[in-house]
Amino acid sequence: MSLNYRKIIPHICIILIFILSETEASIGDDSPFYRNCVSVCVTANCSNGVNTYDWKASLPWSLFAWPCLEECRYNCMWVTVDSFLRRGWDIPQFHGRWPFVRIFGLQEPASVLFSILNFSSHMVMLQLFRKEVPKSAPMYWVWHFHSFVCMHAWFWSSIFHSWETPFTEKMDYFCAYSMVLCSLYVMGLRFFSAKFNFKTLLLTITCAVLFVHHVTYLSLVKFDYSYNMQANIIVGALNALGWLLWCAWPQSNVSSKSRKFCIISVLLAIASTALEVLDFPPVLWAVDAHALWHLSTAFLPLLWYRFLIMDCNSLCVAHLEEQKKLF
Repeated sequence: MSLNYRKIIPHICIILIFILSETEASIGDDSPFYRNCVSVCVTANCSNGVNTYDWKASLPWSLFAWPCLEECRYNCMWVTVDSFLRRGWDIPQFHGRWPFVRIFGLQEPASVLFSILNFSSHMVMLQLFRKEVPKSAPMYWVWHFHSFVCMHAWFWSSIFHSWETPFTEKMDYFCAYSMVLCSLYVMGLRFFSAKFNFKTLLLTITCAVLFVHHVTYLSLVKFDYSYNMQANIIVGALNALGWLLWCAWPQSNVSSKSRKFCIISVLLAIASTALEVLDFPPVLWAVDAHALWHLSTAFLPLLWYRFLIMDCNSLCVAHLEEQKKLF
């Protein structure tokens, strides 16, 4: 499978430029109508324990005990949306987000479902990987580590989209970066065939320092959304370009079939990020572009792990041949 990298790389750069551009601020929570509604609701229902208990008892059943203020914001959000629509205005955003309907108290139900689907894809394909790849294969435990990092990230993604708090938001952002950075790390290890030497030690230390710096900066200095997005995009772009260059590099122990799975997986991952450029009100008040992005990535492990299985088995055969030559 031949690739024209001069044509592919400019398209990748265009996608990254669009994603890096800032989005408009929300107007829903800035509207006097919304603010007055929240103020009245808090005064009437959150001023004392009896009123709060009676009011919450009248609300639909929820998996989470949302604070009284958040319940007021949620209910006033829909009153404001209805007011905007009756006047023929565009659907507004609130606190930087589109209005989502809660299902059983889940804040963004579609994103929760698709995050769980991503988690499940990694879990199922890891079981297939363990079944078809011998433990003696190079990169066997490295890819286990990568899978666990990915599943951990998707677990926190599902928690964050279920119930957004400062803690769940940080865990989602930190774990998402850990997944992207881990992908870059294991790519570097694959370049060196997972052999422990000075290069792999330096790579390990570098990635560890990058992760600690990222978490420390966002936790202690400034929780900067633009910085977080740019850091993820830069690391992700390096990861994608690295794998494409690796596939283009002549290697005797890498089959053309496994290269195809790797290339297709990487290109689909790049294409899926284009969904982050889209910005539209959620369909049925549940499915927006971000949710669709999560849905698109849920199927990538089905291809990616096929590449891992073939690549690890090829490495295993090459390793056995090297052992035979020694004896």
